[in-house]
Amino acid sequence: MHCPSCLQELHLDEKQLFLSDPQTNNMVSWDPSSEPNRMRRQDQLNRAFLKCPNDKPDRHFLPVPYLMFGKPLTIAFVGQSGTGKTHLLAAIMAEIGRGGLDSLGIRCRSVNTSQHHAFLARAVNQLEAGRVLPATRPTDFVEFTDALLITVNGQTRPVAFFDIAGESLHLPGKATEFLLGVDALVFVVDALRALRLKQLTLAREVAGVPAQAAGLADPTFSAVLDRLPREGGLCDVPTAIVLNKCDVLRFEPPIDQWLREDGRPQSAPDPVDVFRESQDVFAFLTHHQATPWLRPFMECRRCTLHFVSATGMSPAVLPAAGGSSATGSPTAFAGGVRPRRVLGPLLSVFQMWGLLEPPVSVARLREV
Repeated sequence: MHCPSCLQELHLDEKQLFLSDPQTNNMVSWDPSSEPNRMRRQDQLNRAFLKCPNDKPDRHFLPVPYLMFGKPLTIAFVGQSGTGKTHLLAAIMAEIGRGGLDSLGIRCRSVNTSQHHAFLARAVNQLEAGRVLPATRPTDFVEFTDALLITVNGQTRPVAFFDIAGESLHLPGKATEFLLGVDALVFVVDALRALRLKQLTLAREVAGVPAQAAGLADPTFSAVLDRLPREGGLCDVPTAIVLNKCDVLRFEPPIDQWLREDGRPQSAPDPVDVFRESQDVFAFLTHHQATPWLRPFMECRRCTLHFVSATGMSPAVLPAAGGSSATGSPTAFAGGVRPRRVLGPLLSVFQMWGLLEPPVSVARLREV
């Protein structure tokens, strides 16, 4: 397999294994043969990291369990800064942590406990406490934000999530090289930026979105799509388009109907329902002259569209009393958070990758 960040070919070399020193937070070389106890050795191996042989531009490491369960699935979240990518990923992880996938027979555990807990502390726990998360910082080298081991029907696959600052996606070379090997994409459309609706004027002001930014195409969409390999003119990477921050449009048809269906999924996504929702999102964005955000649908062979709210209560609608930063941007959700329909895009990607089978009823319907 390949390193998800730099695409370097990897082999599990015991001479390149390291353990993280909790006191210094540095990587310390580790030899598995130095631990004679089999159970302790396996536990240390589960916590170990493999040093990638490519140390340009930065030395980087991969958790060993990421390399031990077949080909990993990498999912990248795409969108400019402020679209809510980090909130969406944090909301997805929170829903998974609450057992949101249990009814589907999907079991999840962290690839590396320390990395996972670090993401929980800085993002998931902060979001669930009602705090607005800071924007992801631009970086010259991209590494996955968190990774899980997903077990479905007795088979386990690593799934890694990339949450990249929009500014980083415009950088040439190494910063976006990982896109050549990414397995799935989630394009996040910010309702406040994509739509020119007058009823969103106040919400944009409170959220700090300039009025002139409404309706302007997201440049990160083009930066990513222009970089992806094509076959027959189309990109083969499974793709989901998410219209995020739908809470600010919760009274608009047909969004009002979809947001009412916010219960945990009880089965794999029904392709009929996924097609119906994709139609509604496409029609809604087209009707409101937001067609530039539909470019992934036009250029990707497999694509679904989703109405989502990563928080369920926008700080732009209910700013917390005294809860604004020095720049005037809200720092807290006054009514707390209640994510709506955040697992839909993830399950759709899983289904496009063949990890989930369509419901039996759909298979029978096709036979008929």
